Amino acid sequence: MPEPSQAWIEPPPAVLITGGSVGLGFALAKEFSSRKFRVFICARSQTELQTAAQRLPGLTAICADVTSAHDREHLIAQVEQQAGLPRILVNNAAICRAHDYTSDFTLSQDRVRPEIECNFAAPIELIRLYLDRRRLTQAGTPATIVNISTPGALFPLDANPLYSATKAGLHLFTLSLRRHLRATPVRVLEVFPPALDTRLASSLCVASQAAHGQEVIDAVACRIVEGVLRDEETILPHRQSEALYAAAAPNIDAFIDEVNAGVRRHPDWESLSG
Repeated sequence: MPEPSQAWIEPPPAVLITGGSVGLGFALAKEFSSRKFRVFICARSQTELQTAAQRLPGLTAICADVTSAHDREHLIAQVEQQAGLPRILVNNAAICRAHDYTSDFTLSQDRVRPEIECNFAAPIELIRLYLDRRRLTQAGTPATIVNISTPGALFPLDANPLYSATKAGLHLFTLSLRRHLRATPVRVLEVFPPALDTRLASSLCVASQAAHGQEVIDAVACRIVEGVLRDEETILPHRQSEALYAAAAPNIDAFIDEVNAGVRRHPDWESLSG
C-alpha cells in the first residue's frame, strides 16, 4: 500500500466534513485533527455542534443545513474566510429512514423529499459550489472530494429503499464526476463504510450494526483517512465493506469507457440546455 503523499504535510490543510457533529462524521473529525488538519464541521443542531467543539479542541463548528442553498453558500464562505477553501471536502451528511409501500404510514405522506435533498441533491450542489469557488480562486491547486456512500448503493435495500436509491444516484454521479475532473488536480474518492452503530439507521434493525460500536467506528474512520491521504478512489474501510463491494460491484471501467464514447455533449450544449 502506498504511503500518504508528502503534499499533505505542510502547511496543515483544512478539511470540511458535513454531518460532522456525531457518528462517523465526528470520528472522521477526530482522526483528521489527530493528523494536524484544520477541521471544520457542519450540522443542523447547534447543541450537538457545541458538544462536538467541547470534545475536540481546535474544531470549528458551523451551524448549517446542507439542503439549504443559503446555508451551503454561508458554509463555504465561512470556511474560506477563516482558512481558504478546504483542501478536502467530505460529503458525509445523510438521512436514512424506513419505508414500506404497503403501509398507510408511508403512503399517506411525502417522506421522501428530505432523503432526496440531503443524500443526493445537497452533496452535488455543495460540490458544484466548491468547484466554482476553486475555479475562481484556486483552479491549479490540489483538492480532494470524498463522498461517503454505502454498500447499499450497489443493490436494493427493501427496508430503506430511498436511502439505497439516493446513494446509488450519488455513486453514479461520483463515477461521472471523477471522469469530468480526471485532467484536473481534483481527486474524487468514494467510501463504502459498513453498517455502524450510529443514529443514522435508528428506524431499522440491522443485523451486524450492534457489533460495530464506537471502537469499530473509530477504526473505520482511521482507515478512511488513511485512504484519503493515499488518494484511494474506492475506500473499503472494513471487511464487511470489502465483502459486499466484491459481491455487488463488478469492474466495468472498460465498458463505461465504451458506452460514454457514444454519448457526447452537443457542441452547443450550453445554449441548448434549459
